[in-house]
Amino acid sequence: MKKSEHLLQINKQIENLQVEDIYDNLFFYKYHSRYLKKLQKTDIDKDDPHYISTYSSLVGELYENVVYELLLPYAIENQHITRFVLKGPHQDNYKNYKNGLMIDINSQIVYKAGYKDVTEFDALFFTKESVYFVETTIVKTTTSLRKRLKKKKALLEVLFPKLKIKALIILTKGAMGVSVFPSYCTVWLTKPLEDKELIKDIVYNLTKKDKKFIEYGDKKLIHTYNVYTKDFKYFDTLSWILRSVRKDQEHIVDFKFLSTPQIERYFEIFSKFYIGYMDTHSFIEVLKFLNITNISEDIPMEKIFEDQVVVTIEKTKETFTLVYYLKITGDKLKRLDIADDSLKVSDKDPKGFTAAEIKYMKYLFKKGFKLSLDDIKTIESKIEDLDK
Repeated sequence: MKKSEHLLQINKQIENLQVEDIYDNLFFYKYHSRYLKKLQKTDIDKDDPHYISTYSSLVGELYENVVYELLLPYAIENQHITRFVLKGPHQDNYKNYKNGLMIDINSQIVYKAGYKDVTEFDALFFTKESVYFVETTIVKTTTSLRKRLKKKKALLEVLFPKLKIKALIILTKGAMGVSVFPSYCTVWLTKPLEDKELIKDIVYNLTKKDKKFIEYGDKKLIHTYNVYTKDFKYFDTLSWILRSVRKDQEHIVDFKFLSTPQIERYFEIFSKFYIGYMDTHSFIEVLKFLNITNISEDIPMEKIFEDQVVVTIEKTKETFTLVYYLKITGDKLKRLDIADDSLKVSDKDPKGFTAAEIKYMKYLFKKGFKLSLDDIKTIESKIEDLDK
């Protein structure tokens, strides 16, 4: 048994989702139930995938809140837990700070950069040597969850460099992949949330009237503003990486820099780094050089915004890969992935993090960092050498 598992043993209340003592508190949370209520008033088949997805989403929200409410008394009683961060109706400290750990407008624990959510934590607590982030889900397949853990862990390693980073994963029985979670994870399994009366009340009788809210007064319970983190400037870090990675004049991109432990951690947080930009003509030459014969979506090259294609680099388990971004005037931001002789074009959220990053990086690009066809050839050649 791992030491972390010894410190954190699930109790019967959590394992069996015993809501009797915390029932009223569940009505003080916010839920996205309006659309489900609308669907239930139609003659939609309950086996319809759309209905199942909508219903499961609401149950997932409720499951997270049930688990959090049960974790509160658990944290107070567990001698190893020294601090537990409050969220939801247990605090009223919403602040839309530009950067940092905070409670957002939905009363969730988030870390923001440039007013945008970098990530969210279902719960956060501390022991003497560690900080634990909590992930709860009713989804049976855990592959995407395990991928999300990497970003959260990497971010917390930057914010809490002197603490060990651990995760408490809370799933329902029957979830797949339980045995393959990383060693820093403690996994708890609960019974499924099948309290139909509670679910019905949340959808149709979500009122605080006649409900008594249980407050907990314990010194372990803290707010996000009580948590000291190391300063992490998200966009400044992207700028520093851009300048550092382009110092290698011979290979254009400094792959030794990209392979350092610190930068590998940043890869988990950012997913990609920006290495420069190209004009439309040079980008077309790149497509010819790469023998691209299949494009999933037509790109009106004459409408590429500011005649600029942004070049980024991502890291997979085996290698590095270049990914391109461009914006069509009057249309969405596009992501371009190259695989063999194909170019896959996909839309990006115009209000998402990538859009905000590109807007920031374009300001820096004005000072240089333009790439040519020969530069791309050099970078691709170096990637091929690294693969050998």
